[in-house]
Amino acid sequence: MKKYGIVWVYVLGYLFGTQLKAQTDPFVPYMQHQAPKIVKTLVLKDTLGIALKEVVFALTDSTEVYVVIATPHSKGKHPGMLVLHGGGGAAEKDKAIAWAQRGYIAVAPDLPGIAEPKRLVHTKGRWNSLAYGAKRYVAKPDVRASVIFDAVASALQSLQLLRFQPQVDVRRIGVVGISWGGYMTTMLCGLAGKQIKAAFSVFGCGFYELTSQLGYLKQMPEAERKEWLQWLDAGARLPNCKAAYLVAAAANDFFFYPKAVQATLDHIKGDKNQVYAPNVSHQIPLPGGSIADSGKQVPFVATKFQPYPTPKGNNANWLQMEVPFMEYHLRKRGLPLPKVQIKSTDEPLTKVAIVQGKQPMQEAVVYWSSDCADVKACKWNVLLLQKIAPQQYRIVLPPEAKQWFCTVTNNQDISVSSALFSQNPLQ
Repeated sequence: MKKYGIVWVYVLGYLFGTQLKAQTDPFVPYMQHQAPKIVKTLVLKDTLGIALKEVVFALTDSTEVYVVIATPHSKGKHPGMLVLHGGGGAAEKDKAIAWAQRGYIAVAPDLPGIAEPKRLVHTKGRWNSLAYGAKRYVAKPDVRASVIFDAVASALQSLQLLRFQPQVDVRRIGVVGISWGGYMTTMLCGLAGKQIKAAFSVFGCGFYELTSQLGYLKQMPEAERKEWLQWLDAGARLPNCKAAYLVAAAANDFFFYPKAVQATLDHIKGDKNQVYAPNVSHQIPLPGGSIADSGKQVPFVATKFQPYPTPKGNNANWLQMEVPFMEYHLRKRGLPLPKVQIKSTDEPLTKVAIVQGKQPMQEAVVYWSSDCADVKACKWNVLLLQKIAPQQYRIVLPPEAKQWFCTVTNNQDISVSSALFSQNPLQ
C-alpha cells in the first residue's frame, strides 16, 4: 500500500506541475480551441477566381487585428495556409490569394509588434503610437510588456481563425513566413504542436542568443532577459514541434546567423529539412529559391509553381519550393523534397553525401569556410563533388575547413542542404 501511495504522490505532483505550467504560460488564453470574435467586415467579394474577405478580429478588449481570408470556390474540404509577413511588413494579401488559387484556404494577418506601425490601417492598439522596433526587448513587469508578445498572440489567434473556417481540413494546416515571420512560423510550431502539419520558415528561427539580436538581449537585466527567452524565444518551444519543418537560411544573414538556424534544427526531433545559401544575406539565389526583389514590374509568366497571376504579377511566394513542399505534406501530391545526409569514413577529411530522393540531381557541391568569426563577411568557397554511386557523392574537405555544408539541386529545380557542420574535420 505504501508503494501505491508513493506512486500517487508522483502522479499528483506531475499533474499539478503540468497544470501550473499551463496556468503560467502567458499564451494559454490565446490557444483555446475557438475562433476570435470578428468585429468588422471590411471586404467581401469574389476576385481572381477566389472568395476574398478582409476582416478585423478582437485580440483583447482594447486591441484589434486585421486579417485577410482567401477561399477557393471549389466545394469540399481544403488544406489551410497561414501566411506570416516579415519585419516591417503587413498582411500578405497577394500571397493569400495565390494560395487560395491553388486550392488552399489562406489566412494572412497583420502581426503588430513585427509590422511597420504606419502600415497598420485597421489594426488598432498600442503599436500605432510606437516607432518600428520599439518595445521588443522588454519583459517588465512580465513578458506581456513586449510587443513581440502581441505579435505571437495575433498569430495564434489567426491560426484559430483559420482552423474554424468551415471548409478547412484541420488535419492539413500549413504555416509559411519570412524573417520575423519565419521566427513566428517556428514559434507557432512549438506552441501549437499537432495543430500544424507542415511549416516553411524563410530565414527565421529560434535561439536569439545566437543571432544578431544578442546585443539587445544583453542590454536587459538578467532576470528580465530570462523571462523574455523563456516565453518569446522560439527555441524554447521546439520540444513540442510536431510539424514537418523546413528552413531556408542565408549563410551570411545579417539577422539569423547560421548557428542559430542549426541550433533550431538540432532541437526538432521530427521531420526536418534545410537549405543554406552561401555568400548572401536574406536571399536564397538557388534553384527553387529567390533573389532580392528589384522592385521592377515584370509581366506575369505562368510556371508549375505559380500558374495564376496575382494583383502583383509573380508576387505569390517568397521561395518557389514552398509550393511543392506544401503540396506533398498537405495534399500528398508529387514527391517529398530530397534530403542530404552526411556519412563519415575512416579518413577524417573524407565524407560521403547521401541524397534521399527519387529525382536525379543536377548538381552537388560543398561550401566551406576557414573563418566565420564575422558571419556577414564569411567567405564560402565551393567544392565540386565526385559522384560515386546513384545519389551518393564523395567529399574531400580541405584541412582548413572550419564550417561546411553540402547543397544539392535536383532536376525539378529544388535545392536542399545537409546540416551545417562547424567542427574542424581533423578534430
